[in-house]
Amino acid sequence: MKRYTWGILVFLLWGTLSSCDKMKDLEFLRVASFDFDNLSFSKSTVKMELAYFNPNNFSLRLKDAEFDIFLDDTKVGHSLQDTLIEIPARDTFYFPVKLEVEMGNVFKNVLGALTNKEVTIKAAGNCKVGKKGVYLPFPIRCETKQKLDFF
Repeated sequence: MKRYTWGILVFLLWGTLSSCDKMKDLEFLRVASFDFDNLSFSKSTVKMELAYFNPNNFSLRLKDAEFDIFLDDTKVGHSLQDTLIEIPARDTFYFPVKLEVEMGNVFKNVLGALTNKEVTIKAAGNCKVGKKGVYLPFPIRCETKQKLDFF
């Protein structure tokens, strides 16, 4: 009888695990909005809304996002999001970001940005993504090059 019970348990576990699709990465689309909340020479607060696309056939939830922003490998800011964001299946969603920017590090990169005409912007950190109360850690890693045309 024990063998029969273990056989059914293993079969059900195998069926459950094989039916789950691997989660595809969320795709960054664009910066939908950008606004300065508090501007000063030492620290500034920037509010952005980032547009992402969920290519998965199922909805998700995102919570506890924490990441750093780098300009040309120099850390310029930090963001901590503790709100729960609903991510619809196969649709675009907007991720609000409040970023604390250290202006001293930004000013260090201004001269290099003026001479190179291009700056590398990176975000690195972690968040939790899941559904139905089960959340798994998910890394935040994105990098883009942005042209700067001042003149």
